[in-house]
Amino acid sequence: MPRQEGRKSYYHVYSMDCSPGIENHAMFLVQSPEDLIIQEIDEAAEELLLERLAEAISQLSPTQARRLYARYALKKKFREIAADEGISGSCACDSVTGALKKLQKIFAKNGWLEKED
Repeated sequence: MPRQEGRKSYYHVYSMDCSPGIENHAMFLVQSPEDLIIQEIDEAAEELLLERLAEAISQLSPTQARRLYARYALKKKFREIAADEGISGSCACDSVTGALKKLQKIFAKNGWLEKED
């Protein structure tokens, strides 16, 4: 079968020095100390972000917080939120959009949008 233009061919080559089943051991690579430090920094940054987000959400109205939770945590569509609460889809959309704008203002006011060194 001729090779098609623009397609790459891949070959798997193993050294004859390798023992059988080497592909099974490739999954258990040891991370370097630098990788572990970066991972810890990323986890700490994520934890800080979640704390700030919880604080900001606590400043929303209960209705906005409930609809925001339904939209992003429960992954509901606006029409589903609207059906649950007996409102129009556009009202649910406006409420969630307003909540997002308010969260953005809270983050900006507190200086949480700037990258920390």
